[in-house]
Amino acid sequence: MKEAKLTVFPDSLEYRFADPGWQRSSRPAPLDQLLAQARALDPKQCQRLTISGGSPLSHPNFVDIAMECRNLGFNRVALQTDGAPLARRGAISLLRKLGFSELFIVVGGLHEATNEAVMRDEGTTRASLEGLGRALSQDAASGLKVYLVAPLLKTNLEDLDPLVDWAIGLGRLNGFLLSLPEVERVAPEHRDALLPYSMQAEVASRLFRKCQGHNVEYGFTSKRGILPCAAGDALEHFATVFFDRSQFLKHAADQDSFGRTDACNDCSLLHSCPGIEKDYLAHFGAGEIAPVPLETSMGWKLRRINKLEDFEYRNISPFKNESAVNPRGLIRINGHCNMSCSFCFVDRTAPDFEADQMQSEIQQMAEAGTKHLVLSGGEPTLHPDLAGLIRFAKSLNAFEVIEMQSNGVKCADLEYARELVDAGLQKVTFSLHSIDPAHSDEITRLPNAFGKTMQAIHNFRELGILTQIAHVLTKSNYAELPETVRFLREEFPADGGHLSICLAIAQGISDLVFEWVIPTFSEIKPYVSNALDYCLDTGVGFGGMIGQGGYPPCMLDGEIRYYDNVLDKVFKSNDSGDQFYKAEKCKECSFDPYCLGPRRSYVEHYGEDEIKPFTRQIAAKHGAAPGAAADSSAEAAMSAVAQKAAVQPAAQRNQRTPK
Repeated sequence: MKEAKLTVFPDSLEYRFADPGWQRSSRPAPLDQLLAQARALDPKQCQRLTISGGSPLSHPNFVDIAMECRNLGFNRVALQTDGAPLARRGAISLLRKLGFSELFIVVGGLHEATNEAVMRDEGTTRASLEGLGRALSQDAASGLKVYLVAPLLKTNLEDLDPLVDWAIGLGRLNGFLLSLPEVERVAPEHRDALLPYSMQAEVASRLFRKCQGHNVEYGFTSKRGILPCAAGDALEHFATVFFDRSQFLKHAADQDSFGRTDACNDCSLLHSCPGIEKDYLAHFGAGEIAPVPLETSMGWKLRRINKLEDFEYRNISPFKNESAVNPRGLIRINGHCNMSCSFCFVDRTAPDFEADQMQSEIQQMAEAGTKHLVLSGGEPTLHPDLAGLIRFAKSLNAFEVIEMQSNGVKCADLEYARELVDAGLQKVTFSLHSIDPAHSDEITRLPNAFGKTMQAIHNFRELGILTQIAHVLTKSNYAELPETVRFLREEFPADGGHLSICLAIAQGISDLVFEWVIPTFSEIKPYVSNALDYCLDTGVGFGGMIGQGGYPPCMLDGEIRYYDNVLDKVFKSNDSGDQFYKAEKCKECSFDPYCLGPRRSYVEHYGEDEIKPFTRQIAAKHGAAPGAAADSSAEAAMSAVAQKAAVQPAAQRNQRTPK
């Protein structure tokens, strides 16, 4: 639970335009009822508690309510109100004393006629704007963050730009939020005031760019937001709102209120989107609805647009080891990256962590028995102390392997690569998701990066370092896989140094991953099996399918040859039980002791019909104890163990490529 609300009056400021009689029905909620609701919440699970509903300051027990919320231990208590009560002398000081963290002030427009048509509160425009002005003129050290909120309607369509300009001009506005009234919540006789998604998108884009230019946060009051298939290209720059909508509606209780149009069948978001609100279609029709192409949705870039939510960023990823393989531990030394892949689950807003902190974590891992240390990010080569951290890790004489996960761009400089090797680096896993330079750069959103990554791989092989390719399968690249492994073997022949490939299917393992980039197991199966057969034939090491790579063995028909040498080399993260799903039928499968199952996010997205148990004689052969987990290829950025196989003649290398 990220946010909860205590509604002290039944009227909604954002819907007053559709409720002319709101004042007659506006009765304060009983104090005991409100206190009971607050006490039923868990402050540790609630990022923000908002006291809302009309003008909460007018509630006769407002102070008692606010004090109880503070006493209960809520870290952030916010107030949503119209501006008029804030014009009273001492109102802002009172809120500060009561410990409020944020103010969400709802205003319908800058001009009296517009504001009163939206807010249905005659004669209050001057006081409302004065209250907003007072909130914005307080000392910045007051601790109150102020957000201007405005419903978006035909009525105020032309008045929002001057309103936002005026508020920004006062100097302390933290953010601007648009409220998009939902058709189903508006009585039919008032729906003419509403705007279709296409017009909402144009206005939102214009206002968001204005805010962006003044370093003011922006967004919508609800993550339900705007339907991407009706927005045209107006909000492509702010596509985070499309992702938010998908996440918000994933578990919506009112699934029956959504419908489909013919355009949905050809949309890349088909499995990620519940559809279009039926009431919206009944009122506006489907004329503006157009399918979203995969190249468009894959190109959307997540940008944090406001600070209304806190995100936990975990940089330490210890792995539980239940095999004879050296215990592994991973540390993310930063989050920021010069690439921006749509399937990356790392918070790219996280900066470089302090070297002292990272050294402490490395030492703790060494003392805990970790033998294989992985330094990751973000992009670790952007950290100014990377070489020093490697050198420190080596000085502990505790790690048998010191590995780096990188896109390799900076390591195209041979001398920089040599510096890392001299410091103690022994293995590098490179992110490479297409062998087509243009497609690769499109995926990573870093122009001209492909050639630098390739040069970096050559550099480290020349320096005698173990090199591995981390290749994430997505909707846009899975059909390239057979060609990819063939290219890599030709580019990096066996006699020129070590090469292995770690495969992982894109997974929605955090709130940062677009679910629509995830391919189904069924559609990638022939391409994966073709590629792995080639690897077995030519001696290319591979891994990543079983376990945390998100690709259970039954998806490859339980073929033991793909797992022959990895079942006794298994890892899992400490939270794997929460992230992965095992169906009841998995108990019938010979791989059950080794396999974590697919990720829960995959099953939520596509269901469990693809899970098919298999019986194979494997336990005696491999001797792995029941309960052993799996290769840590996703959370550890897909670290693999090379599988050994005899090299076959080159004539056999191009068999069974799917058309």
